[in-house]
Amino acid sequence: MNVIIVSRRFNPGHFSHLVANYKLFKDCGFSPCLFVDKAFNKMDEKGEFEKTNAIAELNNLKSIDAAVFWFPSLMNLVDILVLRLIFRSRVVYVFHEPFDSIRNYLRSGFTLKKVLRICLINIVNLPVILFSHHIVLPSRASFLLYKKRYTFLNNNFSQIPLLFDDEAVVLHEKSKKCISYIGTIAPDHAFDRFVEFVDSALNNEWFPRFQYQIATSSTIPAKERAILRPHVLSGKVVISEGHPMSTAEINDYFRDSLVVWNAYHRSNQSGVLPKAYMFGAAVIVLSRNVNEFIEDRQTGILINDNSDVNEIKNAIEEIIANKDLYFKNCREKFFKYFYYKNNAERFLAFIK
Repeated sequence: MNVIIVSRRFNPGHFSHLVANYKLFKDCGFSPCLFVDKAFNKMDEKGEFEKTNAIAELNNLKSIDAAVFWFPSLMNLVDILVLRLIFRSRVVYVFHEPFDSIRNYLRSGFTLKKVLRICLINIVNLPVILFSHHIVLPSRASFLLYKKRYTFLNNNFSQIPLLFDDEAVVLHEKSKKCISYIGTIAPDHAFDRFVEFVDSALNNEWFPRFQYQIATSSTIPAKERAILRPHVLSGKVVISEGHPMSTAEINDYFRDSLVVWNAYHRSNQSGVLPKAYMFGAAVIVLSRNVNEFIEDRQTGILINDNSDVNEIKNAIEEIIANKDLYFKNCREKFFKYFYYKNNAERFLAFIK
């Protein structure tokens, strides 16, 4: 049975999901192929995976029994119509971010212009949902939003967490020395609050044995750059910004992290959270965003206010004091929820 895994919009953080989905199918006796934006090709550094980058190249596969689409793209609808009409493929869409509400996006820090962009993405998603055979939602929050807003388009939907392989090698909790922000600088990710905390922590000489790191493909805004500049010069803050990172580079940042910032203003689910768990790093999460994957004082700390530097300081002190426990619990939580081998049977149920 030939299966393609589709992502037509490049994001380096997404490659882990595509690889995990590929390995799931491979392990189960399918013949998988990545149908992806060509920028993903360089992330397959060892040439391990079958790949194609253009819809015309799909004819080389002769038959495509099923296709799994990851993440929104303007090209998804065309691809789905070709796959259904020509190849008679079964189509599954992993719907990462169902539309919330304009009010919630504005409250989370998005400008009106960015909210309008989110609305347009939602409009693009509607026909994709309609013409897919099955929809996968990665969290309870996404599942409930879908149930509230989208079932009139497609009533075949399931909840399955984001898929990952275990990419953590040579891993030990005692080597962790960083408090980290990893991922996109989006308005709802509260990057400014993280920077405010880092500035307070360093000015007050909290956690002198630890370093702060920021790893993002985004460009750091001018205001936060000015705050961070003296700390970068002192060597207490390390920054990688403005360019896509390889999976190995991303993993190195997680491997070094004892604590990873996840205290977003809003979140349906986060790809950063399972990746942190994969590497035994505890997370700091805003209480109003608590979900089924977070266990307070076991895999991270829930805080009430992501602008309260003292509350964040207390959370990190708790993690440092019990770092062995958090390391163990995070790894266990990763395997329980996100490891692709533990989701294979459920995922295949709506492929066949």
